Amino acid sequence: MCKSLSYLYTGTLGYIIAVASSLPPRGEDLEKRGWKEISHPAQAAHGVHTYEDPNTGLKVRFDEPQPGAPGFGGQPHYHILNPNATSSKDLYLDKNGNPVPKNSRLSHILPSQ
Repeated sequence: MCKSLSYLYTGTLGYIIAVASSLPPRGEDLEKRGWKEISHPAQAAHGVHTYEDPNTGLKVRFDEPQPGAPGFGGQPHYHILNPNATSSKDLYLDKNGNPVPKNSRLSHILPSQ
């Protein structure tokens, strides 16, 4: 497999990096790309939406901005769920596909513009 084309192979590190670098400004736009919303209704009511890529099983969480909230809470952002997570210490993936802990700065991925 050619390293520069690894983003073409779903489930690879290159694919995860490609997803992270192309997340849309609104989570619902993922559905237009074929992702399926699998959010729990209670979480969705509070602006937390989970989407799954039906081809790979990769899941991302989109957090709507909360007006007046500091830091990432006031900005729309994503979290890529680590499919191999064993605890909250490796719950998410950063934009480079590396495992990172829950609540870490690196777990917050801003949408592409």
